[in-house]
Amino acid sequence: MRLGQGVGEAALELFGRAKQWVRGRGPITPEELQPFRVACPEGHVIRGRRTEGYQAIRCPECGAGVFVLPMSPLPAPPIPSSRAEAAPPAAVGPVDDAPIPLSDHIPEATVEEEDIPWLEPVEPGQRHPEPPLPALDPVEAAVSELPDDVPEPPPAPRGRPSSSPRPVGDRPSRRRPRPSPAAPGRIPLPHRPSLGDRLRSNRPALVGLAVLVVLLGTVSWTLHRNQRRDYPALVQRGREEGIPALDRGEFDRAHRLLARAAEAVDALRGQIGGAEEVRQAAREAAIYVDLIPDRLEEILDRRARTSDESEWRALFDRSYKGRSILISGEVTSSPASGAGTVEVNYRILAVGPLQPRVARLDFEGFRLFEASPPEVGSQVQFGARLSAIEAEPDGWRFRLDPDSGVFITHFEALEALGWTPLETADRTRPPNHRPASLPNPLILLSSLTPWTAQGLEGQTRDQVLGQLGAPQSFARSAAQGEFLEQWIYLGPSGSRQYINFVQSTSQSGPAVVDRQFSLR
Repeated sequence: MRLGQGVGEAALELFGRAKQWVRGRGPITPEELQPFRVACPEGHVIRGRRTEGYQAIRCPECGAGVFVLPMSPLPAPPIPSSRAEAAPPAAVGPVDDAPIPLSDHIPEATVEEEDIPWLEPVEPGQRHPEPPLPALDPVEAAVSELPDDVPEPPPAPRGRPSSSPRPVGDRPSRRRPRPSPAAPGRIPLPHRPSLGDRLRSNRPALVGLAVLVVLLGTVSWTLHRNQRRDYPALVQRGREEGIPALDRGEFDRAHRLLARAAEAVDALRGQIGGAEEVRQAAREAAIYVDLIPDRLEEILDRRARTSDESEWRALFDRSYKGRSILISGEVTSSPASGAGTVEVNYRILAVGPLQPRVARLDFEGFRLFEASPPEVGSQVQFGARLSAIEAEPDGWRFRLDPDSGVFITHFEALEALGWTPLETADRTRPPNHRPASLPNPLILLSSLTPWTAQGLEGQTRDQVLGQLGAPQSFARSAAQGEFLEQWIYLGPSGSRQYINFVQSTSQSGPAVVDRQFSLR
């Protein structure tokens, strides 16, 4: 009977191997049952089935721990066919079916007893639940995506003990709670402390940080309150000392005082007397202290002679971009008269190889004139900051920063530069207002004398006025240390004659003719 059963199992195994080979999965090894039967230190018999790993089982009677070896990797020895014939039935004594006591030396445990996952024994015919999966790497567990809706498997039936149950009051149970096995398909994650635990562990550092924040906040609030207390005094000092310094031509000192006064006005949100006066004076002082180092004519000449765009861009950004210019000129076109943009009579002229190099001021998007468009024929005096120099079909154009425009209202500061303001008769009217009559004889219209092309360089205003008479119009521009005054005459056949006077602000000498140009 046993032999026939072995042959049947061999046939099934051979069939299983052939089936797996056809599917390409390789050979399989059927699971072989290896039961165990051991006794606890108290003598109670425990039966079950060996698994691939060791088992730490607690006796259901006394709760003592029993260690069961795993399955043997060696095949079971064959059962001899003559076993029944070799053992005479009468010669054998009574069979001792008692359990074999554990007599091997058990080494000292290296793991705490409560850390051992104790299992309950089962009967030989039942399957023991598989041991829990080993803990994986936390990083691998964190990035794994496992379904959360895996149903919990029903608990395996617990094996009943072979002996009769012990009375409850016989001995106190030493059974300890077993950790619940992880659900199938779930990876156990390491315990992470909560936010409250982390805060409690770092309480000293948090207390120190809170004290530091409170201290810094107190110091900042004290400084702010002290500064706010000083704001009215700063505004008053700007009005009493900064504005007079601007009128005297002490631009550095005026800018220092008025800048702080303007910051105080902004901090007080303008709720103080003379706020707008201080702001306007501060804007004008900022124009005077940041004038370009070279005249516009010299910048144009250098730009026209530079062929390397990258070299010029680096030079312009380093020396001229964002620096201020000061202009006084007559408005020749305005949106109020139907023209597209504002134009002034000032032309930037430099000597060229064949003809003069010409540039104009581009006021497209210039918000100072968009907010208050000047009228044609009015004289405007303003400051602005350079943005770029660009080429156009008939020459060049100087672009201005759209938000940098400032009307010049402190005429004494202009006189400190060396030129006489155009509207000396009435200084209280707006800067873009054209006066009904101008007492300055230089701007009175007169009949033109014949144009003299030679002999003008180095002559003063009076000498040119004696030869050519009063100009049709004129304009001015200022740079650091010098300013230019341009007289404009109407020449024959509609041409325009430009005479540029240059005067140094550090010298008291008169302005003399630097260049003269004729444009059609």
